[in-house]
Amino acid sequence: MSERRLETLKGFYRNYVKPFYEKAHKAKKKGKLVAWVASTFPVEILLAMGIIPVWPENYASLCAARRVSVPLCELAERRGFSKDICSYARCVLGSLFDGEDLPEGGIPKPDILVASTCACDTHLKWFQVASRIFKKPLLLLDVPYNVESASRENLPNHYLQHYVSQLEDLVSLLEKQSGIRLDEDRLGKTLELSNRTSELWLKIQNNRKNIPAPMGAREAFSAVYFMLCIPGTEQAVDFYERLCDELVQRVKQGAGVAENEKYRLVWDNLPLWFDLRIFQYLENLGAVVVAETFSHVWAGSLDSSKPYESLARKHLSNMANCTIERRIELIASLVKNFRANGVILPTNWGCRMMTIGETIVKKKIREMTGISSLILDVDSTDWRNYDEYGVKTKLETFLKTLE
Repeated sequence: MSERRLETLKGFYRNYVKPFYEKAHKAKKKGKLVAWVASTFPVEILLAMGIIPVWPENYASLCAARRVSVPLCELAERRGFSKDICSYARCVLGSLFDGEDLPEGGIPKPDILVASTCACDTHLKWFQVASRIFKKPLLLLDVPYNVESASRENLPNHYLQHYVSQLEDLVSLLEKQSGIRLDEDRLGKTLELSNRTSELWLKIQNNRKNIPAPMGAREAFSAVYFMLCIPGTEQAVDFYERLCDELVQRVKQGAGVAENEKYRLVWDNLPLWFDLRIFQYLENLGAVVVAETFSHVWAGSLDSSKPYESLARKHLSNMANCTIERRIELIASLVKNFRANGVILPTNWGCRMMTIGETIVKKKIREMTGISSLILDVDSTDWRNYDEYGVKTKLETFLKTLE
């Protein structure tokens, strides 16, 4: 079996993720404030205030990769949390009831929790539960749902005004709760770093348009960590600069992630965190996942001269805050721009919000691009119903139909 890992990504967990949690725990012990953050919250605000952001969703994926997520989900279920709710939430809540032998010593306890309605309703209820357990305040950024699926440039003014006013109120509350004042100059510098992070991340994705593709999904789902969790940092910029340089070299050399690239696939939704080897399995069959919707929803240009407005434009236009038509348009554009000839649509029972309408997506993508799609019934974190043999059989059969 071929192993063509990128040098920049070797030892990614050991070199980046593990040290991040170690530093967060040490900072907590030294009295630094730690905030639990939900995706689509403008983390640049926290970074500019010197508050340590930790992402429960990232910790859930970490637990799944370390193969401990199911026991933690079962702990939450025994406490009365339904098996039908988000598997990320069950995993992290379960970890709060078991302080022994958790990856990285568990997720650091929060001094404050922040979330946004841009992603899903589960964040609010999940963080409410955690807020009660830790007896710490929860601040919610309640913003409009983008029913028009408007792009960042075409967002209605009343959307922007509402988001900005909500963010101003939230910052005021955050300053009151933390005792830390937001420095506008530091926020501007953080936004500049975040903007540079986005530019580099999109450049990395553009390099994947090359045939053969120089990077696959397994690497992308690791590397997106910086874009999602700590975009406004020097570390994120430095890492993406090195990764981008390596991809440029691989493109020049004609080096691909697979020995013999025959199929180019687009992957919707989250991966199987507990079985990322599935991507290497595909590559050994000559199939490379060249683009993921997950890799194309977190980037967005930011203007340090208009900090709140640019944050509003970035997050209000996020696919998670739009109708299903936006997701269909994104997948169709990825098929076209990355010259893909197949789409994988995981239903991901652990994230119902991102799974709604996959049969509609499949039908529309076929009409718009002529490309076939495969729906897989899986879960990103909970492997109790995972049929590895069945999934591989479906994938192999799908690839044969693409021939």
